[in-house]
Amino acid sequence: MLTLYQFRHSTFCLKTRMALHAKKIIYKVEEVTPGLGQIEIFQISGQKQVPIILDDNNQVISDSTKICEYIDNKNDNHKLFPEDPFLLAHAKLIEDWADTTMAFACKNSLLNASLENNDLRSALLPDEIPQSIKGIVNKLPLQKFGKVSKAFLNPKSNLELQKILESLSKALSKKQFLINDNLSIADISIAAQLSLLKFPSSSGQFLEGKGCPEFINNPYLESLFRWRDNLEEYLFSAKNQ
Repeated sequence: MLTLYQFRHSTFCLKTRMALHAKKIIYKVEEVTPGLGQIEIFQISGQKQVPIILDDNNQVISDSTKICEYIDNKNDNHKLFPEDPFLLAHAKLIEDWADTTMAFACKNSLLNASLENNDLRSALLPDEIPQSIKGIVNKLPLQKFGKVSKAFLNPKSNLELQKILESLSKALSKKQFLINDNLSIADISIAAQLSLLKFPSSSGQFLEGKGCPEFINNPYLESLFRWRDNLEEYLFSAKNQ
């Protein structure tokens, strides 16, 4: 059985889990605690980044793209990387944009939102942290840092991301998937990064629905988040196992 080493809120770990479910591959999860838990990861893989998977032959695969390519070749269920060269190039282009430009912008937006929202900041802390410590963190007056961080963030890139997502939202209101009416790595990569803007039900009851107000309250993105929720519900449902 494959073992997935992950951080609970990592979008790249979510991307990997979604791919595993799309391929109907049985796996187990080892939750890594930031800090001490990364020592174990380094001993296994030689790096501190997650996700990594350990296969039945103790082969270590790191990097979400490489992992997804590896598991896509495990069976013929839902080929995530299209065989057609043109469609493959299109899917990889979207995946790369989601993993880089979109991921960076989403992470910055969530960072700023967490500085201004005590409940969100507390919910993002690892489960292993005692509630008493979470209470202390929750009371820290970090709102002023949120205002400072906004000065360093590029408002233009935030607006550009909203416009791109609005276009995606409009396109996906007329079809189910981004590439040729078939589930692909493009859909999974976009859906995973959206979790930083508005957390899905798979994030747990304390985070579900929370996120970045400017995106959550954007009426043009409602159908995009609904698309993401439907995709997750399908992939993580018992019927898909």
